[in-house]
Amino acid sequence: MASTFVCAQTVSEKGMGSVTYSGWHLSPKDRQAAIQKAQFNAIERYIAATDAARSRIFEQQHARMAAHAGDYILGSTVLNEEDDKPTKSFNVVIRADINTTRLLNDLGSGSASASDVTQHNHLQLTFLFVARSQSTVQSFDDKVYRRADAEASTSHKTREGESVHSHAVGTSDQVEGHSSIATTTGGSVTRKAAKVEWTLAPSGDINTAMTGIFSDAGYQPIDAAMVEAGSNGLLSINAIRDAYSHGNDLPAKMLFNATQAIHQADIPLFALGTLDIGLPDIDPVSGNTRVYVTVTGKVYDVRSRFASTVIAVGPVQFAGMGPNDDVARNNALKLAADKTAQTMVDELNNKGIH
Repeated sequence: MASTFVCAQTVSEKGMGSVTYSGWHLSPKDRQAAIQKAQFNAIERYIAATDAARSRIFEQQHARMAAHAGDYILGSTVLNEEDDKPTKSFNVVIRADINTTRLLNDLGSGSASASDVTQHNHLQLTFLFVARSQSTVQSFDDKVYRRADAEASTSHKTREGESVHSHAVGTSDQVEGHSSIATTTGGSVTRKAAKVEWTLAPSGDINTAMTGIFSDAGYQPIDAAMVEAGSNGLLSINAIRDAYSHGNDLPAKMLFNATQAIHQADIPLFALGTLDIGLPDIDPVSGNTRVYVTVTGKVYDVRSRFASTVIAVGPVQFAGMGPNDDVARNNALKLAADKTAQTMVDELNNKGIH
């Protein structure tokens, strides 16, 4: 789990491999072949735990990565091995230390449809991600409506009688009445979503981290402040940040103006999103402070008059840990920025947008 909380360059992962041999005994060469298969299986397990875009790139380069699996393994330890002599099969389980920096760099540089694209041919892009944390949450009581419908019914019964006496004849009649009321009750409960206000957090470290990822992948990141300066007021970073302090969506006119500003600056791609900082808690395993950051973002292609969404990310959570709230929050933001930018790079490469 440690690899998901810090931006580590080395990850430890299990792997399994097996071979069948033809001789009377398992040869050292066959044993080594099984270990190599287990090492590559460890790499596959690591990639599978990252994101869907990277997994697709990995599958497209499966043969190439398998041939060079040893280049990404810093060391491995055999956890269990079994030589089944009747079936002449050998199975091994290892724990491998993977050089993730080299692996991901190599995976990115050879990604599908981008293997022969040099850095200067990659597109320019600008991005704006707003970090925020909840300041107030206004909740509302349930609105309860009750209704009762009553239906009344009445019935009558009549009795008539006659009596004969020696000198007279008498008659009598009697009316009996009965009424009842049937009541039906019902109603409804209306719940109103909580109103959340956000406090904006500094985003300098986020911009630095994401700029590095985009730049390393060959894209040419342009500072959003520079685009704003030349936009004649169409793009307002402060207005976007203020809008995100009150809700999750930008007003349509504000988003249109921002994309128009970037379009007029001849920058093809615009990445926009939020990083929501959760309340700190305590990790039950390590006892350290833990903070979750939830990321939501999109990449727009603004080369036409109306921007189109080419990538949507999230909401996805990342956790950072540290000895106190500040360290845990900074680690979570750094990790979220790195992973989000890398996911966008992978998706852009998958779509051939470079």
